[in-house]
Amino acid sequence: MIAPLELLQHKGAKGQRIFIYGAGSQGRGVLRALCRNGIAVAGFIDRNPDIQGRILAGLPIVGPSVLEAAGAMDSMFVIVAVFFFEREISAHLESLGFIKGESYLSYSVMKPHDYAVEVSGVCNLHCISCPRAERYPAGRNAMMMGLETFKKVINKIQGEAPFVGNIQLYQWGEPTLNPELPNMIRYAHEKDMFCTISSNLNHNADFRSLMESRPECLRLSVSGMGANYEITHTGGSWQSFIANVEIIGKLRHEIHPEMRVELYYHLYRHNTEAQQKEVGMLCQRLDFEFHPVPAYIISLDDVLAYCEGRPLPAAAQRARALLLVDLDEGLRQARAESGLSCDALRVIMINADLSVSACMMFYDPDMNNIADNYLETPLDKIVARQTTSALCQSCRKHGVHRYCGVYARISEEERY
Repeated sequence: MIAPLELLQHKGAKGQRIFIYGAGSQGRGVLRALCRNGIAVAGFIDRNPDIQGRILAGLPIVGPSVLEAAGAMDSMFVIVAVFFFEREISAHLESLGFIKGESYLSYSVMKPHDYAVEVSGVCNLHCISCPRAERYPAGRNAMMMGLETFKKVINKIQGEAPFVGNIQLYQWGEPTLNPELPNMIRYAHEKDMFCTISSNLNHNADFRSLMESRPECLRLSVSGMGANYEITHTGGSWQSFIANVEIIGKLRHEIHPEMRVELYYHLYRHNTEAQQKEVGMLCQRLDFEFHPVPAYIISLDDVLAYCEGRPLPAAAQRARALLLVDLDEGLRQARAESGLSCDALRVIMINADLSVSACMMFYDPDMNNIADNYLETPLDKIVARQTTSALCQSCRKHGVHRYCGVYARISEEERY
């Protein structure tokens, strides 16, 4: 198969319309990289009915039914650009007659690695489903990345991975705690990279400056309303959250209406139905995307320890009692597909102190640290250390590497 860029140039020259399957952060990042290389894109394909018919980055979002139109295989070329469902979508395309390398490609062929840059090693909450619920030393990477360091990180990413068009500026920390966040986003824009940020909106940051820096996507998380919210967004304030939601909605409309806002509603036993519906209506009023998703114990440190016979920490036990899909059921489904690849291995996780984690889904640095300084470690060495780490081997042994994908799939099945 010829190189992806040459293939896309050839398809465009033949008059085939190039579509990106997936209007999420990966799809938008692929668009950025393609535009940077002079490749014209006709539109996005996405199965989310709430965004079909909208315009994103000047391009239409259409539903998957377009793939079934007469002559689609001859007139279209599809780039699959989703994180968890690349395999499933590729199989669907092939069932329709699309051929890999001829009428579709996976974005991971062009961009084997995604990047997460933890600009804040600090969080202001201690949610019971998260490892920051006071179960690990608070000093772990408890620092802010500086602007000059961030610039060096971006330059190295672009030098080693020229097809990267988007990065996420979060994982375990709250990025709005870093006062340099708007300047970081501006610098990434200068380098032609989109930025996705996530926030619990419990910190009264300079949201106007943040909007003026024009992040490409803001992901919000919520788990119920009032006292229910504060159970699982532990240490948070519902009043602070909802007040800041309104501020974001107003500033977005005024300054940066193109910014996507994705609100992820974490479903627990105590916050479904009426409260879910009310938050959904809030999203409709503010034109936010609403994503109800089943909550799960997000720290794979705790999940792997549980598989090895150790008890869950007290906070994680409280979270488990509230789950709609129990930990054992999630693990049962994960083990059933343990022979499949690990999605998280595609992500290069750069921490605020410049250390590099073998896996973005493990919090505790013990066994997870594979480089002390990202800037001084070539990408090929980082990748080699990921797959050979003892942590990675233990995780795969128990099928835990498929655990997060299982919950993502359950969410998709429920929604669509």
